[in-house]
Amino acid sequence: MESLVNDIIPVFVEVTASESRSFQQEHQYPFAVFEALALSVALTNPVGGYDKTYVRVHFSNQDIYECRLDLGCGGNDQGFAEHCLSIIEYDEREQYKAQLEKRPPANHYQKIVEQLKQYHFDQQLILIARHKAKEATANAEAEEQKQEELKRIEQQKAFKLHRQKEQEFQDDLVVPDWAKSVIVATVTEYDSDNSDPFGGYHQTKTVRTIILAWSKHTRNLFPELRKACLSHSDTQFLHDKNQSLEHRQPHWSGDGYFLSDRDYIRHGWQVRKVLLGNTIKAHNVPFGEWAITG
Repeated sequence: MESLVNDIIPVFVEVTASESRSFQQEHQYPFAVFEALALSVALTNPVGGYDKTYVRVHFSNQDIYECRLDLGCGGNDQGFAEHCLSIIEYDEREQYKAQLEKRPPANHYQKIVEQLKQYHFDQQLILIARHKAKEATANAEAEEQKQEELKRIEQQKAFKLHRQKEQEFQDDLVVPDWAKSVIVATVTEYDSDNSDPFGGYHQTKTVRTIILAWSKHTRNLFPELRKACLSHSDTQFLHDKNQSLEHRQPHWSGDGYFLSDRDYIRHGWQVRKVLLGNTIKAHNVPFGEWAITG
């Protein structure tokens, strides 16, 4: 890489606009002060993202250079000097690639590169800034992995505890011989921890389950579901046709037959039948609050 040792040096920087609150607009920062502030802002974005910062840099020969800095780690800018060196390095890589491919190099930015090569920047400080950025990224990623592992362990503990309670609940449950199914009400919520809205993946989680009634058959009859809603004070409103909706989705991608509150879109109240099968019926009854009387 061509040496950047020249007599022309940056003297001060004006920040014309910034997404970061660390800078005052139109304030003149001595170059070293600006670079330290810029690095501190960049380190606040260790694993993605950046703060757009528009600057006007004044040099010792009266040159003025204006540009936008994307202050962040992981391929973004850690300061003005690092930004300039990145442009020069990119140009050198493109020149070398053009030689290998035996084609003329791109020259639409050559004037910028030639201008930047006139200026003197402390390369040691640039290397230190890059090292700090890599270190911040590594530390943030390690912390992310640690938190993910702690979250996974907690989820496993919660699942095991729920499964234990469910097992105890089912072991103590006496299902009438005539029962072919059970009517169950559930409340589901949006599961932000396990959803990826940017990828179009939306997950829900069940936060409440109420066992409402036994049924002597497996047919999906909405009058029967509505009647079962009267078993618990929190589901009684679903008995009212003006406050609930009937869903018939027997197709392969549907959710079957169920009753819901009117505002239900992917989450909320649901009332449906759960089939018990012919053997060990209790194992098909979900763990939840008991509302069956008699």
